[in-house]
Formats: sequence, structure tokens, C-alpha cells
Amino acid sequence: MIFATLTNLVLIILCVAVLIQSARLLYSFRMIKSGDLAETVKSLDRATAQARAVLGELKDILSVDGAANARTIASGASLREELSVMVGIGNAVAERIMDAAGAASPQRDEKAVTRKPVPRAPAHKRRARAADATNGLAVGTVQ
Repeated sequence: MIFATLTNLVLIILCVAVLIQSARLLYSFRMIKSGDLAETVKSLDRATAQARAVLGELKDILSVDGAANARTIASGASLREELSVMVGIGNAVAERIMDAAGAASPQRDEKAVTRKPVPRAPAHKRRARAADATNGLAVGTVQ
């Protein structure tokens, strides 16, 4: 019996919830039916007119800004051409400097050639002298 009573109580609670929801739905239908549909349509017309006005202003702004952007791009293109000419001049100056440095370099090489390098003993003789020095013998002396 307890199971049957419990299911009856749950069913009663669900039926009360359905009745409350139905009452709310009927109230909403009455509000829509009694509502002023003409006023709602007028509000929508006003909102549409305002949206059209805003879109017209946006078109005007974009056309003005588009022309300004085109002028900016044109001046940027002329500035780019001027900068490329300047870079070309800079490259030509750098090449002249490199040519001048290359012309001065052979004169330095000739001075370096006139100096005699210090002669070094072959590697096997240097090792023999080092070994003699560690054995207590003086390099270049005869015993």
C-alpha cells in the first residue's frame, strides 16, 4: 500500500504543476490578445526608419573615409618610390666605399709582403729541443 500512496502523491503534485502552467499560458494569451498591435507596428516602423538613417550615415562616412584612404595610399606610393631612390643612392655609395677599400687593400698587402716573416724551426726539431730542455740539457750546448 505504501507504494500506491507514494505514486498517488507524486501524481497529485504533477497535476497541480500542469494546472499552474496552464493558468500562466492562458494569462499570456489574454495579454497578447488585449495588447495594442497597432502600437507595436508603429514602434517597429520607427525602429526601421532609424536603422535606415543610420545606414545612410554609415554609407556617407565610408565614402568619405574611402576617398581619404585612397589619397593616403597614393601619397604612400610616392613616398615608397622616393625611398627606393634613396636606397639605390645608398647602395651606390656603399659600392664606391667598398671599391675604395678594395683599392687600398692591395697597397697594405704589398707592405706586408716586404716584411720578412720570422723563420720557424721544423716541428720535429722544436720537439727535440723541448725534450732536451726537460732532461736538463741546455739547448744548443755540447757535452
